[in-house]
Amino acid sequence: MRDMQHIAKAVKDTLSGDFGKVRIADVLVQDEVGWDGDALLRVDVVFEGAHKDIDARKLTGAVRNVRLRLRDMNEDAFPLFSFISKGDWGAERRKSA
Repeated sequence: MRDMQHIAKAVKDTLSGDFGKVRIADVLVQDEVGWDGDALLRVDVVFEGAHKDIDARKLTGAVRNVRLRLRDMNEDAFPLFSFISKGDWGAERRKSA
């Protein structure tokens, strides 16, 4: 069984340095299975700040950097990211398993 809180902390720690002025408020992880049966991790990254403050060049390496961290944890599920401002985070949010 996956430890979603441990995975969420690893994701937050990995991405925190890449957000510049924007602070990561929360990371929520949900276990999923892809159409082909592969293990996936649905990762909602909730941040404080404006979308315009996120450096898109830094985000391009997010999947690679997180996957390297997950591999170090012996986790092979592929992360699928959503980046959501705290102001937009509301009633429709998903909860970690």
